[in-house]
Amino acid sequence: MNFKKIRLFTAILIIAAQVLSYNFISSAQLQVGDVNGDNNVDSIDFALMKSFILKIINTLPAEDSLLAGDLDGDGSINSIDCALMKQYLLGMIKVFPKTQSPAPTPTNTPLPEYSEPYPGWDKIRSGYATYTGSGYVGGIALLDPIPEDMEIVAVNKPDFNCYGVQAALAGAYLEVTGPKGTTVVYVTDCYTEAPEGALDLCGISCDKIGDTNVPGGKIDVTWRIIPAPITGNFIYRILPASSKWWFAIQVRNHKYPVMKMEYFKDGEWVDIPKDRCNYFVINNLDTSNLKIRITDIRGKVVTDIIDPIPDNLMDGCFIQGNVQFPD
Repeated sequence: MNFKKIRLFTAILIIAAQVLSYNFISSAQLQVGDVNGDNNVDSIDFALMKSFILKIINTLPAEDSLLAGDLDGDGSINSIDCALMKQYLLGMIKVFPKTQSPAPTPTNTPLPEYSEPYPGWDKIRSGYATYTGSGYVGGIALLDPIPEDMEIVAVNKPDFNCYGVQAALAGAYLEVTGPKGTTVVYVTDCYTEAPEGALDLCGISCDKIGDTNVPGGKIDVTWRIIPAPITGNFIYRILPASSKWWFAIQVRNHKYPVMKMEYFKDGEWVDIPKDRCNYFVINNLDTSNLKIRITDIRGKVVTDIIDPIPDNLMDGCFIQGNVQFPD
C-alpha cells in the first residue's frame, strides 16, 4: 500500500473515530458553522473545514455536514465558506449569511484543581491491545505531523480523559508490555469504543509485544505512564485561526502529561479550559506577552512567559518554550 493510500485510509478512520466519539444533535438543532457537532463554533471547526476543502479529509463529523458547513447557503461547501468562517472567528462578522442570529459563544467548564499528584497516576494498568493504522494524521490529540516510523497508540476514552481532564494523556508516553516484550509508545489518539485499560497500537508496536493474528485480534497487555524520552523545553502549538478573541494553545514536548494550564491576568491566575482536542482556549486575550503556569500529572508546576505572540495567527505557528517539567 503506497503512502497516498495510507493517508486516505487513516483519514477515513479519523472521521469514523470522531463519529463514534461525539454525541451528535439532530439536523433541526444543528448550528450553522459547527462542523464537528460539539455545539460550539470555533477554530476546530475552521481547521476541519479547511482540511475538507483541501481534500485532506473527505467528510465532516457533523451529522448534516452540508447544513453545518454551507455558511452562505449556496448549496456547497467551498473556499467562500472557509473565508466566512475566518471572518467570524476574527470578529469581523457576527452572523453567517445563512443564519439570522449570532452563533452561540462557547462556554468554558473549569477544570478541577489539584495541589497534590493525581492519585494512582503511575500505577500499572492492564487490558488488551489491538492493531490500528490510524493516529499518524489527524488523531484527536491533533499532534501532527508525526513521523511514519514513530510508535504511537490510541488510548481508551476513560484513561485518555482521566481525572475529569479532557485529553489528559494526549502527548504522553507509555511503557507497554505484552507476551513477547516491552515497548514505548506515544499517545496521539482516543480509542473511543474500548473499555478502560484497552489500547490500539500501531503495527510496529504490535510486532514487538505480541501477535494480533489470534482469535479476536487482541493482545493481553499491561502499561504505565513513564517520563517522555525527550530533550529540551516545551514547544507550543498555536491553532490555525487563533486570534486575540479566541486563542488556542497546545503544549508539546512535555516530560509528563499536561493536566492544567493557567494564565496571569489582572494580578491573579486564571484557569484555561482544555478541550477534547488537546488545546487550551483563552477568550479575549489582552496581551502579547502571555504568562502561563502548567501543572503535570504528578502535581509539578512550572511557569513560562510566551514572548512575543505573533500578530497574524490565521495559519497557526510553533513557539519555543523556556521551561520543562522537572524529573
